[in-house]
Amino acid sequence: MELFRVRFINKIRPDTIEIRYRAVLESHSSDTIFEGHQLFLRSYLDTHILKSGEVALKAIYNIFSATPQNLVLDQVAFEQSHDRSLLEVPTKQFFDQYIIDNDLLDRVVHHQGEGNAPIVDTKLVTELRIG
Repeated sequence: MELFRVRFINKIRPDTIEIRYRAVLESHSSDTIFEGHQLFLRSYLDTHILKSGEVALKAIYNIFSATPQNLVLDQVAFEQSHDRSLLEVPTKQFFDQYIIDNDLLDRVVHHQGEGNAPIVDTKLVTELRIG
């Protein structure tokens, strides 16, 4: 098992919303293992997927699909949106439920709680960027 983290950066412009993400190993080498980016034209966009944070969860799903099973997600860092009415970070509860519903527990840090209920330990961090 090898740990990795994902970082999301977004740019909201008058006509577009861009989301970039990079997955890197947690080891000292910090090798990039996956990079992605999505560009949404605001005039053709149903913003629900962005407001709920689901777009980030689908990106993480893509990372899981393209990387070996021994890579386990330890942390996800999100740049806080400058316009939360358009783009929002998923809640921890939504993230955890998405992982469980999509049978991805083996790809995240987790443990068993009371009654063998799974508890996702992968950390979600929101970064406030200035400038």
